[in-house]
Order: sequence, then C-alpha cells, then structure tokens
Amino acid sequence: MANWCENCDRPEESDVCEVCGEEIAPASIHNGVPWRWRFFIVASVVYLGWRIYQIISWIVHK
Repeated sequence: MANWCENCDRPEESDVCEVCGEEIAPASIHNGVPWRWRFFIVASVVYLGWRIYQIISWIVHK
C-alpha cells in the first residue's frame, strides 16, 4: 500500500515525498463501514425480501 503525501495530495512509494521533501507518516488503517451504512443495507435487504415475498404470494394466489 502506498503512503499518501498530505501536502501534495498524491501517493508516494517512499517515506519522503519526491515533490515537497516532507516525511510521510505510514498509511492509516481504515475504520470500516459506518453504522448508518450498515443500517441502510440491512433495511434495504429486509424491504426487498418483503417485496419479493409479496410478489411471490400475489403470483401464487392469482
């Protein structure tokens, strides 16, 4: 994973930026998916599951 120079806003392979000469801190670890997105995904799956159930029920009873 490449390091990121905050001053130049570009990736760098080494620990020192070739453009500005600043030292680059190691890449930070991503925190993951926010809880709002998890809730949105779960709510969407539940809603779509319910709608699929309704359409199957409608087709069977028709």
